[in-house]
Amino acid sequence: MGGLAKWVMNKRLNAIIGVMVFGLIPMMFWLAAAILGLVVLRKGVKEGIPVLAWGCLPALVLWVIQGDATALMVLVDVMLLSYLLRSTMSWSWVLLAGSFLAVVSTLLQPVLMADVLNLAVSLVQRVLSSEGVDVPDQSMIFNQAVMAISIFQVVIAVISLFLARKWQAGLYNPGGLRAEFHQLRLPIAFSLVLGGMILIGESLGGSFIVLSQAAIPALVLPGLALVHGVLAKKEIGVVGLIAFYLVGFFVLNVYFANILVALCVIDSFVDIRSRIQGKASNSSDS
Repeated sequence: MGGLAKWVMNKRLNAIIGVMVFGLIPMMFWLAAAILGLVVLRKGVKEGIPVLAWGCLPALVLWVIQGDATALMVLVDVMLLSYLLRSTMSWSWVLLAGSFLAVVSTLLQPVLMADVLNLAVSLVQRVLSSEGVDVPDQSMIFNQAVMAISIFQVVIAVISLFLARKWQAGLYNPGGLRAEFHQLRLPIAFSLVLGGMILIGESLGGSFIVLSQAAIPALVLPGLALVHGVLAKKEIGVVGLIAFYLVGFFVLNVYFANILVALCVIDSFVDIRSRIQGKASNSSDS
């Protein structure tokens, strides 16, 4: 994909072609969003606006024909988040803003994707009834679908932005993204805001549950970054990461995300990485 990134950066027309082509290919809108993110990160919003405008055309066509506005929403989210990352040079702001975008998106989904959501509700009801399970209220399933799609869209936007930043680092600053990810740590204020969203959502329930669900990914990612950063500092390598993910997914299972959230919040207060000596430091002290 490095060749694609280099080609896109040659001139604006290449970026427009790339965004439009990948926007038309089913399930490849995330790559179109990554191209847009790369343009904004490297050349700014002024250069990104024409790319976004042309990229929105196939997304609008898919929305009109299929009723699915996911590609359109992801493009807009990447435009906003890439501008924020370029302005602040902080992934913490990106994650916090992404959580708020997910909440705002839940207000737009019933208008933008009503037909798709209603179809999803009917399919879920049909599956549950065929399994002999008590079918929840239609409005409850609808709200769950709205929340899931909204969070999914923002998560895909953040992943596309990571890919764009990886391309940018590969072309102009090798190893830059790896260093940024290993040092990703939420400020205390951000952790308190996201933690407050989780408490409010879990305490009040109902429509407020979207607050907690939108905040969890923004806390999980810095938790992962903490583990990656510690393992890199100790020079444990790929084997350690594989073991970590195997234990997380297959042993900790449903508690994996909760543990990462707790690690993220603790790290905001005590800065765990700064308290851990690297392998080279340990060997020099002995």
